[in-house]
Amino acid sequence: MTPESMPHPNDDPDHLAARASKAAFTAEAERIRGNENYSDRYKARQVAALYERHTAEVARAQESVVERRQGRLAYLEGLVPVGPGIPDDTSPADRAVLMTAFRVAMTAVQEAPNRQARATLLDEAEKYGDEAMRRAVLTFALENGELPTVKAWSAQHVEVADHLDEAAKLRKTLAGQHFDSLWDRQDFNPLPKPQEADDWPRMKDSPEGAPPVGQTVRPGVVEYRR
Repeated sequence: MTPESMPHPNDDPDHLAARASKAAFTAEAERIRGNENYSDRYKARQVAALYERHTAEVARAQESVVERRQGRLAYLEGLVPVGPGIPDDTSPADRAVLMTAFRVAMTAVQEAPNRQARATLLDEAEKYGDEAMRRAVLTFALENGELPTVKAWSAQHVEVADHLDEAAKLRKTLAGQHFDSLWDRQDFNPLPKPQEADDWPRMKDSPEGAPPVGQTVRPGVVEYRR
């Protein structure tokens, strides 16, 4: 299945999931804190558990969006044939032949006097089905910033519009250097750690956290006030 392009963060399911997690934690934590029938100990335990779930949800959402971006980028990068392109199951003898052909083609590309000359080599490669030369020219063009050559080739052979620009945006976003990275920091950073998450580890093991006077908060469960 072809990985889908990335929607705007306001429409992205993982961004929306992270935002929903924040809203759910805030609402439920406030409900618990405002219930006078709950002991301080019970409130601390419940809010701490809520926060642990919230941080896990946000982390999963971030992992998911990164995996989707990486999958889409790998797909886009595969649209342009670069490198020797030798299949994994190629025999050693055939591998040596294909590698030699690619190196010879790359040498010819590197010795071409200018971009137009390299574009001519690419045209001839397409005309005669020279896969090694095609890959050599496109590899050189991508590695040396000759994007007009790649875009001209893509316009004739790639159905995905603006795939080079989309790939460049994904690389920057994954590196935290694109404007969309601001959305990432806003949505995938969990809410500040609540006081209850700090209090509960001490309360659950502290004798002072559970004095002998308690109340039943639900059938079979007694909680204590400090």
